[in-house]
Amino acid sequence: MRIAVFIKSTTFNKGYGGLETQNKVLCEGLAGRGHEVVVFSPTKDGVIASPKDETVPSGSPRFARNDAGVEYIFVPCVYRMLFASMDKNNWVNRSYQEFVKYHKEKPFDVVISQSSAGLGVVRNRQKLGIKIVGISHGTIGGEMRTLINSAKNPSDLIKSAKSLAFGVANYFGRQRQYIHGCNKIVAVSSAVKESIINETLAPEEKITVIHNGINGSKIPQKNWGSVKAGEPFKILYIGRIEESKGLQELLLACKELDGIFVNIVGDGPFLEELKAVSRQLKMSQKVLFYGKLPYEKTVEMYACSDAFVLPTKRVEGLPMTLVEACFAGLPIITTDMGGNKDAVENKFNGFLLDKLDVGVLTSKLLELANNHELAKSMGLNGKIKAQKEFGLALMIKSYEQML
Repeated sequence: MRIAVFIKSTTFNKGYGGLETQNKVLCEGLAGRGHEVVVFSPTKDGVIASPKDETVPSGSPRFARNDAGVEYIFVPCVYRMLFASMDKNNWVNRSYQEFVKYHKEKPFDVVISQSSAGLGVVRNRQKLGIKIVGISHGTIGGEMRTLINSAKNPSDLIKSAKSLAFGVANYFGRQRQYIHGCNKIVAVSSAVKESIINETLAPEEKITVIHNGINGSKIPQKNWGSVKAGEPFKILYIGRIEESKGLQELLLACKELDGIFVNIVGDGPFLEELKAVSRQLKMSQKVLFYGKLPYEKTVEMYACSDAFVLPTKRVEGLPMTLVEACFAGLPIITTDMGGNKDAVENKFNGFLLDKLDVGVLTSKLLELANNHELAKSMGLNGKIKAQKEFGLALMIKSYEQML
């Protein structure tokens, strides 16, 4: 099949996260199965496209092809969310124009829209006569709940008023156009599927849950046999450094715990403030900030850690880091937010907290740190779960059946 994929950001961009990683894995997996995959994405700051070519006219797309044979087309556009149809250079309009051009030259068999990135094509599906499969990693309602959950006081809600207003507009507009305009929808977790149905009234049979999958053989494994009594208990967090991820609460939970160290990998708008919190709590010797690391270096962190923690206040889709931590054989502590419960079964491969509470988080960290056999058992359970539910081959096969 010839497959067109629409996504608003890729792993070529600075500050990419789980959605972009999932898209890369999916596209490369499909290409590895013999499909021709072309990714359409906006040109943004930080894009590493093909070398600059002075013969390419201004405003023309830039191209890149990775080692897996996936072609990327970076479309110059303005990134306007409101009144998009009024601006001919908006992503929605420009992405559709570029797709039509390439579709005429060599027809595509199917379109994949990562979230609403393919809205321009979705709006013209009947005219194009092409099948469109949407992938939903979360919902507008979830984003709005995250904003509300992250507010510490009324002034925070006032600051978020613009985002909330935009969310309400999308809740009744863009999101429903996208969900109802696609032929089929993939939800990355059971929680996302439930939210889509509740928010858009889409029929249940239109939505299929396909978990994010990875090549587990590329994740270094925790060697529990090498752990010695009395060694420091090392906690790992990998991801965006945002206030909504609950990292300040994580530091507070670890403040009085002797022998527990925290390794934080990632970058984001809350990084400098979090470092300041670490200094204020006099935890500089217990908390290490690694910043954004290359993927190969990032996954190495799992093998030298004793537990993975995602104390998020966000309504998550299905974080790739939870899947990676399962494959690495680490016990996990996370909150019951969004799709986290698809990866973590409470007391089986970790602890699933009802909500983020510093006292409860402290007690669960102590429970793992003080019970080597429990940590090891949960870690091994997670590995078994990952091999059964989150394998790359299973994900690719499931998508092929959808397409």
